[in-house]
Amino acid sequence: MFGWFQRWFGGFGGSPAAKGAYWERVAARALKKAGFRIVTRNWRRRGTRGELDIVAKEGDVLVFVEVRSRGAAALVGGYDSITRHKRDVLRRTCLAYLGGLKRRPNTYRFDVVEISYANKRDYELRHFRNVPLF
Repeated sequence: MFGWFQRWFGGFGGSPAAKGAYWERVAARALKKAGFRIVTRNWRRRGTRGELDIVAKEGDVLVFVEVRSRGAAALVGGYDSITRHKRDVLRRTCLAYLGGLKRRPNTYRFDVVEISYANKRDYELRHFRNVPLF
């Protein structure tokens, strides 16, 4: 009944997937503003569980970006929420993406964008570059 009220004043409504998609769009806009060129979003290799939130280029460097969003009161931040299993899945998915390219780039890296939010208008975005994954 009050869904419109919640959305108007910064609430999300909808599913966790809708929240994730919203913060991925915010992260993509921030990356573009920082000079990145978005190559693709939500890339999946057919038949696997892994997904790459954002694949971008920063100059000649191919950048795989994982977007992690958490409420401001969360006990564990987005960066720290990436488990060993998730890193393994991300590594395999990045390598599958690279394997599908006609020409593999000389340089690639993995970044994490962490977003801590109270609502849609009140959030903090942190960009961690060159996170150990490979």
